[in-house]
Amino acid sequence: MTGALAPVVPVPVRVRLDEVERRRASRHLLLDGFGPDAQARLASARVLVVGAGGLGSPVLQYLAAAGVGTLGIVDDDVVSPSNLQRQVLHTDADLGERKTASAAAALRALRPDVDVVEHPLRLTSGNAAALLTGYDVVVDACDTFATRYVVGDAAARLGLPVVWGTVLGWDGQVSVWWSAAPDGRALTYRDVFGEQPAEGDSCETAGVLGPACGVVGTTMAVELVKLVTGTGDPALGRLLTYDARTSTWDTVPLVADDEGRAGERAAAAPPVGAAAPGTLVVDVGVEAVVDGGVWVRLDDLVAGRLPDAVLDHPVDAPLVVVCEQGLRSRGAATVLRDDGWRDVRATTYAALAARTGA
Repeated sequence: MTGALAPVVPVPVRVRLDEVERRRASRHLLLDGFGPDAQARLASARVLVVGAGGLGSPVLQYLAAAGVGTLGIVDDDVVSPSNLQRQVLHTDADLGERKTASAAAALRALRPDVDVVEHPLRLTSGNAAALLTGYDVVVDACDTFATRYVVGDAAARLGLPVVWGTVLGWDGQVSVWWSAAPDGRALTYRDVFGEQPAEGDSCETAGVLGPACGVVGTTMAVELVKLVTGTGDPALGRLLTYDARTSTWDTVPLVADDEGRAGERAAAAPPVGAAAPGTLVVDVGVEAVVDGGVWVRLDDLVAGRLPDAVLDHPVDAPLVVVCEQGLRSRGAATVLRDDGWRDVRATTYAALAARTGA
């Protein structure tokens, strides 16, 4: 195609396909523009996936099935019941097990000859360079800003491409960062998003549509396959955005943000007084802060385990849900509305203190 950018291939052919692998990959080999060399690059690829959760699950499954030779998995978490709604690598039988071990077992069952390397630890600025060294490509399937910036910075220093994705609520994003990319597409995560902000919403506080993780995760797997094999046009210099409500994708051309996007964490307020008479304050913060309020763990609230004071509160009387930054309270307010309370507001400790004069 005239004007098309030259393919970018970060993985050399290190192995050749035997007959067994050619038969397994036959549907790839039948693709126009793919061929044995592309499949051999997949077999030669050493890919590190950071996160074995909602995004990491479909990424790892499809990369193992596609024929990626070595898959490293970084995750320090264990499987919990709330994971199973979207983290499809894990099952009820894996509850309490390390996610790296559960994921590795599932991948080996899917494709016994895949080389799975478990890294059951948290990626930090202190260990990132050592962990990433030796891999060809990194997949950022994590769920915190802190880890995303560690991954992005370490990969940029090492010149490694990063296939990145995120999903929250109904929405997802996918892109490819590579400090060494040609053709003016050498953007990094920090180039685009600026300085590290405070942690924002998470699946724990805002919820997430399970199948949306599958859509975004499989798109990340497609981007990695294109990048590794030199086929198609990977999302370098482009941000792909997904809206599950309308099942639509949009593409945003990317340029670096010279000013950055610094964020500040709001400090937790000191103990504050409750709101007006007749209003019940439900505190879903990390620990009880509101004098005269009712404290409940967010996980218990979502599970329907509500304090008697909440259950006895009339459904048409005001409820104010409060926490440190307004993230947990917003998710809790959604749950309470769905449970039948009609006048529910979410706020922060600081905002409640300002209104009550505490």
